[in-house]
Amino acid sequence: MARHPEVTEKAIIQAGLEIEKLGKAANPGAIRVHLGYRGGLMRIKSIWEGFVQKRSQKLLPDPKTEVTLDSLPNEYSSNAVQLMERVSTAIEQLTVEAYIVSQQVFEKRLKTMEKDHEQRVATLNEAEVSADMSIKQLENELDDVQKDLQDLADQNAKLLIENSELRGRLSVFEESYPASKQHSGN
Repeated sequence: MARHPEVTEKAIIQAGLEIEKLGKAANPGAIRVHLGYRGGLMRIKSIWEGFVQKRSQKLLPDPKTEVTLDSLPNEYSSNAVQLMERVSTAIEQLTVEAYIVSQQVFEKRLKTMEKDHEQRVATLNEAEVSADMSIKQLENELDDVQKDLQDLADQNAKLLIENSELRGRLSVFEESYPASKQHSGN
């Protein structure tokens, strides 16, 4: 199983760029020092040299002759100028079309997002209305239950009073009844 490198390629390149920003020469030894003496010197060297080589590559090779567009025969130079104008116009059209397409994609996506947002808001509004209705229904039921509770409490109080009165009468009756029973039994 291969062992993982101590320092990533990205860290090596970043260290080299930081050294260059400081105005110093970014060589493998300086990069290794910048990395806290981590990483193999040969690996750092190959990664940094590969990066420097890629960075210095030109899009077009250096011209090998001193010939310029103006020094070409008139037919060639006019064809080249015409070709450059066409390429320039094509690039302009391509840029405009790319902008238009990206704008359309953006607007379509924005409309989709707005529609989704409106649906979510509508769903939340429906949930809020439903919750309000449930709360009102529960409040009405609570009022009914509290009214029933008050009615039962009033009825209980009335029954307690009646029960008290009946006990009082019963105790009076019991006091007088055993006396009348004793008279009749003797």
